This record gives sequence, C-alpha cells and structure tokens, in this order.
Amino acid sequence: MSFPFSGCLGLFLLASVVPVVGQDVIYLKTGESVACRLDALTDKIVSFSLLARAGTAGGSARQTISADRVDRIEFDFAEGEAGFFEKRHEATAEQLKGWWDLTFAHLHRPRSRAAAYGIAFANAMLREQPEPGAERALAIFDRVIARAWAAEDIALAKEGRLRALMANGDLETATAEAQVLARETEDPGLLIEVNYLLALADGEKLKALETEHPRWEEDDEVRPDRNELFHRTVDRFLWPHLFHATREEVAARGLFAAAELYAYAGESEPARDRWNDLIKLYPDSSFAAQAAAKLESIPSSTEPTDEPP
Repeated sequence: MSFPFSGCLGLFLLASVVPVVGQDVIYLKTGESVACRLDALTDKIVSFSLLARAGTAGGSARQTISADRVDRIEFDFAEGEAGFFEKRHEATAEQLKGWWDLTFAHLHRPRSRAAAYGIAFANAMLREQPEPGAERALAIFDRVIARAWAAEDIALAKEGRLRALMANGDLETATAEAQVLARETEDPGLLIEVNYLLALADGEKLKALETEHPRWEEDDEVRPDRNELFHRTVDRFLWPHLFHATREEVAARGLFAAAELYAYAGESEPARDRWNDLIKLYPDSSFAAQAAAKLESIPSSTEPTDEPP
C-alpha cells in the first residue's frame, strides 16, 4: 500500500497505520488511515503528530495536510471520558456543559461526539430545570439539527426540540412540528416519542379548556371539543401498547399516562383497568410500582363501603 506522503516521513506513516491505544485515527478519502495525535483541526487543514510506538526508538513527527483529503476522523477519548460518555444520559447539566463547550466546534464533522454531548446536555437542562432551561436547550437542539452530520442525531434533536418548545409553553408550535415529524418519519421509536409528545400537548390543551369552561358538560359547543381532545389524547397514549407492545417501557409509560388522564377526568374504573393492565403485562417496567401505588390510592367502585344502603 502506498501512502500519499513523500520521503522518510511516508515510511514512518506507513509503519503507523495500525491504531494504537491513546491515539486519534485519520481516515483518508483514498481508504488509507493513520494513527496519530491531532494537534490542530479546521475546515481547511489537519495538523497531527505521529508518535513512536511503545518499545521503539524515536520521537514524534508532525505533519499538516489539507482537510479536503480527509474522509473522517475517529477522535480518541480523553482520560476518563469513555466511561462518562457511556453514561452521559445520567449526567448532570453541569457535568455535560464542559464536554459540549469542548466539542461543539466539531459538531459537523463525521464521527464527532459533539452532537451526542449536546443532546445529553440539553436533555439534562430540561430534566433538571424545565422552564428556565428550555430556551438554552432549544438553542442547542437547533444547533444540532442545523449542523450535525448523523441523521440519527438530527432526529433525536428534533424530538428534543419538541420537548423544549413544550417546556417553554409554546404548545402551538410544538404540535405543528410534531405533526409534520410524525408524517415524515418511518422510525417506529421516533414515531412513538412524537405521538407521546402530541398526547402531552393535547392533555395540556384539555386542561386549559376545562379551566376556561368549568361547566363544559353543559355547553353544547364546548363539550364535543373537550370529548374529542380527551379521546384523542387517550388514543395517543395507548398507541405503543396497542401497536408496539414489545417495547415494554414506552408501552407501560403510555398505559400509565392514559390511566392518569382517566383519573383526572374522574373515571376511576377505566383508570384502574389501565393500571391493572400495566402491572399484568409489563411487571418489569419502571412504571409497575407506580401503578400499584396508584391502585391503592383509588378505591374500586365495586368494593364494599361502610356506608349503610
């Protein structure tokens, strides 16, 4: 295999194409690769040092090439980073901020971890402080959507954007974008999440409508709108259970949310039925214990009472 460098340096590169622990790897468009330490990286140049392999004599040699010759770069993990990256979804916003700040300049580069850090960072802000963190999270999701190289990261960022919009109180925009995304995607996992977010948005609209019209049951104009919202929300919550039952966690989440909506509406028996279904069908889900606790708090209408007939 020939390498596109000249002289002794070319021979040194040829001897270093096998990646070694603790090095970045540059993949050229010719199909060749080189293990190295990246020193500088821009959209125009890639500067790197070739380090002597363990147990061999020699120092390092530095080389700069044009960025348009590079297909992709596999960035090595910093010390302690690999374990953190694996569990980034559990990390705090404060822990993730530094990694996002360090990597976001490489967001558009193939195989960069920047998008993964950005999505995890934005999700952590929404998880920890939904309202104050919504604007910042929305900006990060938008940056990932605009610049990330991987379609999977872009899809996750679009889902995150919907949650950020909802946390920011912009249900109208969130609903409109979720409907578009639901029509465009063929990914069942993403479609489940989009339908769940649409259900949450409809649930908020339902509660707002009932607050504005407390006597909605007696209003012939409002009642049909309320009932249509209610049943559409329930159907969306139950969609994973009905059509993707093997995805146990999200199916259980939907059953739990549907039961909560029934309970909110004062329909105790349908709520109990959904919680019972959850416990029976998805006993290993994280929602099973919550469903059991809910069942204890809502008595069945068929249970005997101490009141005289």
